[in-house]
Amino acid sequence: MQGIVGVIVAVLFIVFLVMQNGFSTGLTSLNDKLVNDPFFILPLTLIGFAASFITLYFCIRFIHKQKFISVVTSRSKINWMRILKGAVVWIAILGTYTIISFLVTPESYKFTFNPSMFGILLIVSLITFPLQASFEEVFFRGYLMQGFGLITKKPIIPILITAIIFGALHVFNGQGMTISALPAIEAGIIGIMLGIITLGESSIETAIGIHVINNLYATLIVSAPDSVVGNVPSVLTGQPDSYINIFLLVLFAVIAITIIFWNKKDKLRDIFRWEDAEPY
Repeated sequence: MQGIVGVIVAVLFIVFLVMQNGFSTGLTSLNDKLVNDPFFILPLTLIGFAASFITLYFCIRFIHKQKFISVVTSRSKINWMRILKGAVVWIAILGTYTIISFLVTPESYKFTFNPSMFGILLIVSLITFPLQASFEEVFFRGYLMQGFGLITKKPIIPILITAIIFGALHVFNGQGMTISALPAIEAGIIGIMLGIITLGESSIETAIGIHVINNLYATLIVSAPDSVVGNVPSVLTGQPDSYINIFLLVLFAVIAITIIFWNKKDKLRDIFRWEDAEPY
């Protein structure tokens, strides 16, 4: 049975990878204006991930014959407060850093707020990113992590494998879908953090909240000039040093995990025990 699950997981991952690369290739074949236009890329992203979500749903329900909620939580219903908790914790960390960084080095930021365009960006982002981030969490931290957990029986291995895959798929997150190692490293770090949180809580709800806020913040509040979605009319635009950015992301991940598991340290210890364990 585990072998069958492994084969299905591998096939679905290949399909997902082909869909993602095909989407990237299609974008790069268009002219530069469209490739770097967020109001062109975001609707296409919405369509692509909506199709992916539907495909994954049918795979879980009719191939695995499982309830869809089984890849979201071990409980019988979704805990929306955990999603809110993840969002609040992550926006508090990012917001605190932005304020401190802006006060210390204001020259590192540029005001790019455009009132006439920001409203449209806000609406499109609020529709696109919750769907996109939720799908990625269901697929990576829910579906794939459970699949690899059934095969390996070692909690830390699914975290690392899914984080590596998650990071590798973000290698095209340079501007205009160009290959860039930094987004892949950053995504890998976030993937490890979200994987730890998922196994520690036996659900992906907090991870969804963090992921959604992370993408919204990077699009609406502080964007990077080489962002995959192009030059968005965010409130601020800033590009910190790449090495510092990686260090800060690791620090943010540690802070988030510490806050979330402040009174549940035994849950973290269970993750890092090198012994057989069933996935949530």
